[in-house]
Amino acid sequence: MVAKSLDACVLRRNPNLAWAIAGRVHVPTTIDAACFDLIITADSATAITNVVEAPRLIAEELPSEVMVKTVEWSASRDSQLPSGPRIGSDQAGGDRIDLGSHVEMMRASLIESDVARFKEICRDAAIALASAMAQVESSDREIDVAGLITHSLWQADLEIAFLGVAGQERVHKFRHPLPTDALVGNRVSASICAKRKGLIASLTRIVTFGALSESMVKDYTSIFKVEAAMFDATVVGQPFSGPIQAGITAYAANGFDSDEWKKHHQGGPTGYLPRDWPANQESRPLIAQNQPIAWNPTGKGFKAEETILATHLGVQLLTSDADWPTFEVNGRSRPFLLQR
Repeated sequence: MVAKSLDACVLRRNPNLAWAIAGRVHVPTTIDAACFDLIITADSATAITNVVEAPRLIAEELPSEVMVKTVEWSASRDSQLPSGPRIGSDQAGGDRIDLGSHVEMMRASLIESDVARFKEICRDAAIALASAMAQVESSDREIDVAGLITHSLWQADLEIAFLGVAGQERVHKFRHPLPTDALVGNRVSASICAKRKGLIASLTRIVTFGALSESMVKDYTSIFKVEAAMFDATVVGQPFSGPIQAGITAYAANGFDSDEWKKHHQGGPTGYLPRDWPANQESRPLIAQNQPIAWNPTGKGFKAEETILATHLGVQLLTSDADWPTFEVNGRSRPFLLQR
């Protein structure tokens, strides 16, 4: 604000508001609009909300330093927001200066307290998903598996931003398999984006029933070799295109079709959205210190997905669970298939 000679900044987007207050900013999860706007000046922060949401926000979500102003539930908040050439915002409108990309860059690098909070969220998400997957039976439907996962996540105080489940008939067909009434059969893959107070952990775990074939282990190992190449190329200060290029090369080097990477996005920066944007081979933004990232290479019915933190000392794997079976890939402990 000082650099741009602004009097105030208005935050309106869900991920930015959650970042600002370290809390929940939605009511329905199906709409992009938050239940309040935040006006930040040099010495104050004021939330504009309606009379319905104000009591709960004050009691459970907003830091005590945030002042609250209300409008009637039938009124628009827009009239209470400052506008003009000396007002910035993360969303266009009201003749305000567009600061959207600047705010996104600021929240890309987590502060120390958010790093600690994020590590706990990622660990809890991994344990909750593992607990649910350990209960799955081959006779279950995908929606039964989704029910187990949903229960386990809410028991851990985690909301669901995304839940994908695929049994043996669908793991080879769809990269984003929303659960159906199809039976699990001999394999089930589950992917989650689990959220607490705005921060989101992304991961995938796979359960198999019966003996593992040599080809299945080979294919599973191969997708983690692609992931390993992406991890190795995740370097603070380097562009996001680097890990993508490394992954593209690794696909071809590990038995996948040379265009396998084109069949699904490979992941990207995360934190307050499942992905801020999917990185590609042209992505120029630089990887920041303490930036959450979730890569997710897929192929041959398998997916490697983990939430990591990029640091000057290398990547930190956050979504780990000591009780899940593991194997080693490029010196890192990675989740193996859970056999039932």
